[in-house]
Amino acid sequence: MPVQFGGNIELSVGQPASLPQVEPTIAVNPKDPKNLVVGYFGRTSAKSAHPCSIVFTTDGGATWIPAGTTPLAAEVDDCFDPSLAADARGNFYYSYLDIRIDPQGNSIPDIRVARSTDGGRTFSQSSVAVMGGVAFNQPEPDKDWIAVDTWPRSRFQGTLYVSFMDITDLGQGLVQMIRVVVSRDGGRTWSSPVALSRLIPIQQVGVVEGVQDSVPVVAPNGTVFVFYMDYNKPNRRTAIKFSKSKDGGRTWSAPADAAADLPSPGFFLLDNGDPKFGSPGVGIFASSFPTVAVAPDGTISVAWTDFPHGTCFGTGGDPACVNADIRLARSQDGGATWSAPQKVSDDATTTDQFFPWIAAHPGGLLSLTWLDRRLDSSGVDYDLFYTNTPDGTSFLPNVRVTTASSKVDSTWNGGDYNNLAVTSDGIFPVWNDSRFTSVQIFTARGAFPP
Repeated sequence: MPVQFGGNIELSVGQPASLPQVEPTIAVNPKDPKNLVVGYFGRTSAKSAHPCSIVFTTDGGATWIPAGTTPLAAEVDDCFDPSLAADARGNFYYSYLDIRIDPQGNSIPDIRVARSTDGGRTFSQSSVAVMGGVAFNQPEPDKDWIAVDTWPRSRFQGTLYVSFMDITDLGQGLVQMIRVVVSRDGGRTWSSPVALSRLIPIQQVGVVEGVQDSVPVVAPNGTVFVFYMDYNKPNRRTAIKFSKSKDGGRTWSAPADAAADLPSPGFFLLDNGDPKFGSPGVGIFASSFPTVAVAPDGTISVAWTDFPHGTCFGTGGDPACVNADIRLARSQDGGATWSAPQKVSDDATTTDQFFPWIAAHPGGLLSLTWLDRRLDSSGVDYDLFYTNTPDGTSFLPNVRVTTASSKVDSTWNGGDYNNLAVTSDGIFPVWNDSRFTSVQIFTARGAFPP
C-alpha cells in the first residue's frame, strides 16, 4: 500500500549535540492512537552519564514534548537498553537496565520497569523486574525487551513479559541463556526468571557460540512467544529460535526454529569507512537481532539481518561482513511451520541493509523499516527506508524516509537497534541519525494517501 512520509523531526533536541543518543524505542497508546511515547539512551552532562530519556506526543506526532528521564536507583546510575510497551488501558511500561554500583565497587545491572498512567508525561512508578548480583545464582541481565498482552480475547490480557540475556552460575559454572520474567499485576511484582534457551558455558560465549537479542510478542489468543538469535561464530551460521507459552508464562515450550542455518555469524562488523575495516574491532557493530510482529489474524512475522549474497572475513573477534540483507519469514499456524526467508529490499546493488524493525497494523498489513546504504556510492553513509507487505512475499517499492543521509566515520556508534510503531492510518519510525555532528534520535510520520 502506498505511503507518504512527512518531514524528519529530531526528538533528542536539547541534548548535547556532541554526545550520541541511541537505541530508540516507541509505543502507541491502544486507547488513543495519537498518543505515542519514545525512549532512548544517550550521553549527557548530568550526574548519570547515560540516562534513558522520554519524549511523548498527544497529536499523532505533529509535536513532541520532552518528559525527562526514567527513575534509577541512584542519580549516578547508568541506563541502557530501553524498551517501551503499552497495555490496553493506555498505561505505558518502560523497561531498561539500571547499572548501579554495589558497596564493593562492582557494576551491577538490574532490569527496572517504570510505569506511566498519564500518557508518558511521568514515569515516577518503577519496580525491579530482575535484580542483578555477583553471587552464586544471581542474574547478570543484558538486552531486555518488554511486551504486554493487549488482546481483548486473551484471558491473560494485561500480563507483562520481559525477556533478556542472562549470565548466571547455576551450579556448574557460569552459563549464558535467554530468560523471561512475568508480571500479572501491572508491573508491581515479578516472577522468578525462567530459562528458555540452551545453556552455553561462558568460555564459549562470543568466541564460538551464544544466544542474545530476545524479543517477546503476544498472539491474539494469549500465546506469548520469545524470539532470539542462537549463533555459531566459527561456522558463521545463526538460527532464529523461539519458545512459547500458552498459559500466561507459567510453562514454556522447548526452543524451536523460525529460521535455521542462516548465513550470519550472529554478531558482525559493517563498513564504517575506516581504511582498516576488516581488521579486528574495526567497523559498525551489528547483529542478526530478530524483530517480530503478530497480526490480528495470528500471523507471526520475523525479520533479521544476514548475508545470503554477502561475505564475512577476518579473524579475531567479530568478523567483518559486506552486502547485508534484511529477510522476512512468516508463520500462519502458531509457529508450527514457517515460510522460506524473503528478501525485503528492492535494492539491486551490493550495499548493506541493516537494523530492521517491523510492526503489524490493526488491519494486518505489515510495515518494515531499516537502514540502507544504496544511495551512497561508497556504500558507507545510510538512509532509513520503508516498505510494507500484505502477504510476506509482495512488497511496496521501497520508500526513502530520511530527507538527508547520515554520515558514518570511524567514530560512529549507533547502538543496537531502531524501532517502529504503527496505527490504523499512521507509521512512526524512530531511528539513529547522524546527519549532524553525532548520532541523534529522529522520527517522521508516514500516512496512507486518501
